[in-house]
Amino acid sequence: MSIQIGILRHAIAEDQAPSQKDFDRRITPLGRQRLDLQIERLISWGWAPSALFHSPFVRTTQTAAVVAARFPGLQVVASDAIALGDLSEILRLCVGHESPLLVGHEPTMGELVAHLLGAPRGTTPMKKAGFALLDVNRLPTTRPARLMLFAPPPAARLGGVE
Repeated sequence: MSIQIGILRHAIAEDQAPSQKDFDRRITPLGRQRLDLQIERLISWGWAPSALFHSPFVRTTQTAAVVAARFPGLQVVASDAIALGDLSEILRLCVGHESPLLVGHEPTMGELVAHLLGAPRGTTPMKKAGFALLDVNRLPTTRPARLMLFAPPPAARLGGVE
């Protein structure tokens, strides 16, 4: 049985946190709006995560919370492996889940997409609130994944129009 792995880059975050620490950067109202639109798209396409794993940074934790609010009962777990960019450890998180969602940062999320596709590093950068869905035959992978969806972030609505 294959695994459908969802990969989501965190929503747009403030340039600098009041604490001056990158870890503490929060998502912005525009980031939240684009994320909400992206989640609406995922729901309309009929995809739902079976578990959600995210970096412990504030912006990814907030992104994960917004996603989880739309999927009641979703298992949500913070993982240092995502923050550290350890691709093999990130993929281990997915074992035993039909459709895990990984929420993290660039360049890790783009590198993960490239790794699963068997593509060179740097060929699949992810925009903020961008989403990719890959069908993996099994973990650990034995052949390249199939790219099912690569969705850039939707444009934000201004005054009710896009």
